[in-house]
Amino acid sequence: MRCAGPPNHFSPRRRAMPSRKRKPLVYIHRLEWNPYEYYMNEENEKLLQSFAEVRNDGNVREPMTHEALVERLRGVEAILSLNGSRAPEITREVLEEVGTVRVAAVSHWWGDLSAKAAEAWRQAGVEVIDASDACNQAVGEWALGAIIAGLRRFDEFDRRMKSGEKWPSWRGVAGQLNGATVGLVAVGRTGRWLLRYLKPFDCRVIAYDPYMKKKEAKELGIELVDLPTLLRTADAISLHAPVTPETTGMIGRKELAMIRDGALLVNSARAALLDNDAFRDEMKKGRFRAYIDVFQPEPPPEDDVLRTLNNIVMTPHVAGTTDAMYHRCGQMAIQAIRDYLERA
Repeated sequence: MRCAGPPNHFSPRRRAMPSRKRKPLVYIHRLEWNPYEYYMNEENEKLLQSFAEVRNDGNVREPMTHEALVERLRGVEAILSLNGSRAPEITREVLEEVGTVRVAAVSHWWGDLSAKAAEAWRQAGVEVIDASDACNQAVGEWALGAIIAGLRRFDEFDRRMKSGEKWPSWRGVAGQLNGATVGLVAVGRTGRWLLRYLKPFDCRVIAYDPYMKKKEAKELGIELVDLPTLLRTADAISLHAPVTPETTGMIGRKELAMIRDGALLVNSARAALLDNDAFRDEMKKGRFRAYIDVFQPEPPPEDDVLRTLNNIVMTPHVAGTTDAMYHRCGQMAIQAIRDYLERA
């Protein structure tokens, strides 16, 4: 018979294993129109999971009740709002009943829907981070490309060479951005990105923005002017104003007549800034050229005169729409949540 020996009172005790810190819980609310996969590629999935547990309703299609949302949000510390299409379902009352949500990051601002949700979330004591600058960057980049392409007249040379002209002359045709005057109508978030992209070029930037102070304009390296001066002076005019009662139709028949011959008008903001009929009448004269990404209505009718004119380049509301833009939207919002949670 084998006997056990005496207990070894001098053997070291086992050290207790340190408990792992629980990852914070992040909730992704349901979306519509632009699907979850637009924003969350494999890289973004890994980034989010590197610091958080995820409760994901991004692909849920049916509306969610108050009770269902309270249940899904229990224990959640952060909301990842990939776009605001269904963000208002998460009401102030839902968040107050849950009581654990500290922060929400919006990756793609969705107009009034995101604004409505953000207001309710702030009222519930949630810090709302607008992390949607990827879209502004993309639109600013499109505007820069339109200005360069429009001043250099890429489309005109392309059309002439494809129509049988063997070697078009460059004389008296193309301009260039270096040495030009660029006029910005409003210097909001997108306008500021365009301004940043213009920095490497030796161009003069003037702006009409009644809400900007002269001191800020000086710091940004731009000259504030009134709208008539901008329209009469600029080689390229880029619109960046939001649509408000004040700005709707702000570029009307009188203002369009002020644009000098040979200039370039770029609109990546909203069609409502232009008087629709006056704009079409002016473009038929061929005095100046335009690069337009937004229309009223969208899409423009098949018989819209704009589709027939060689002095306008049209793109189908894609200034802010690329695969990279959506992925960057998701990435920037995820990083914003991570940074907030690390600071907290």
